[in-house]
Amino acid sequence: MPTAPETLLTRLNAIAGVVANSGHALALLGLGSVGRELQRLDRWSDLDFFVIARTGEVGRFLDGAWLAQAAPLTFTFRNTSDGAKVLFEDGIYAEFAAFEGSRLPELPLMSARVVWAAPDFPGLPAVPPAPLPTHTAETHAHHLGEALTNLLVGLGRYGRGERLSAMTFVQGYALGHVLALAAARGALPTAGADPFSPERRVEARAPGLATQLPAFAPGYAGTPQAALALLAHLEAHESVPPAMSRAIRAAAQALEE
Repeated sequence: MPTAPETLLTRLNAIAGVVANSGHALALLGLGSVGRELQRLDRWSDLDFFVIARTGEVGRFLDGAWLAQAAPLTFTFRNTSDGAKVLFEDGIYAEFAAFEGSRLPELPLMSARVVWAAPDFPGLPAVPPAPLPTHTAETHAHHLGEALTNLLVGLGRYGRGERLSAMTFVQGYALGHVLALAAARGALPTAGADPFSPERRVEARAPGLATQLPAFAPGYAGTPQAALALLAHLEAHESVPPAMSRAIRAAAQALEE
């Protein structure tokens, strides 16, 4: 449910108040668009945060039910050993995890922002800049080979009636490798990229490439057309072995017979 950014931040501050008043925590850290990347916060954002608990107190924060102290809840789901996903009655959705302070050095804190901290909170550890992704000839060959073989396998699955699996192979796996190749040649800038989800913000990062996404991912019944569109894209930008081009086109043509 769309929510005004100021409402999201107000709710996060209310959650921070609950954490502070508990006496059992060292800090609450906002992540993503409610972390250091506040410029990305919009009405489609949700709340992502870490609770940093005092030693021996993390268990108090692992069940999402404690968040009802900030606002009424309508759904809670413990999705990992460290955290949960919750939906508030007013439609605000949140994902969080809780850790003891001793675990700070091992946490992914690239986008973390301190929303609240106790006086004895040691502060965020220095986070080294993310290394630039390396794209070697070997990784390039891997992405190209995987993309092409995913297309061929996907068309085979489609032909035997396994259309869901076919969609996954072509419009999921193969498309992912095509995006990796686009990033390697600079057509998909790293600015704004999510290291945990490469497909995030593709539309904003590469508007030109994004215009082709409807052809690359048309849906359940469109796998043959998607495979041919992805193949044509690869042929325009990569050295595609002619044998693979012929095999993929032959498989797509066989589906029309």
